[in-house]
Amino acid sequence: MVDRKRQSKITRKPSQPKPEEVEALLEGLGTDPETSVQVDVQTSEQVDTDSREQASKDEGKAYPHRISFDMASAQYKRLKWASFDSEQSMNEILREAVEDWMKVRDY
Repeated sequence: MVDRKRQSKITRKPSQPKPEEVEALLEGLGTDPETSVQVDVQTSEQVDTDSREQASKDEGKAYPHRISFDMASAQYKRLKWASFDSEQSMNEILREAVEDWMKVRDY
């Protein structure tokens, strides 16, 4: 005989949905991206508006552009020490170095 307490913990496997129900659900969700191709074309007017909005966001920032590059561990440690020693941020030191490099080459 099966213990009643143990029997209450046994659950039934949920029934599988009928194929018609699945099809109705999928049709309600819209087109299948794998079977149909929809091209979302922006007009040049929309693109211009988007670029102007981005430009207006960038105008409020002092340094709106970000650059990253790789450097050796020894060079990074020296830059970090120079930043600590001069009380300038690492970014300020790098901006100054880039500016000096461009001035020497007439950029």
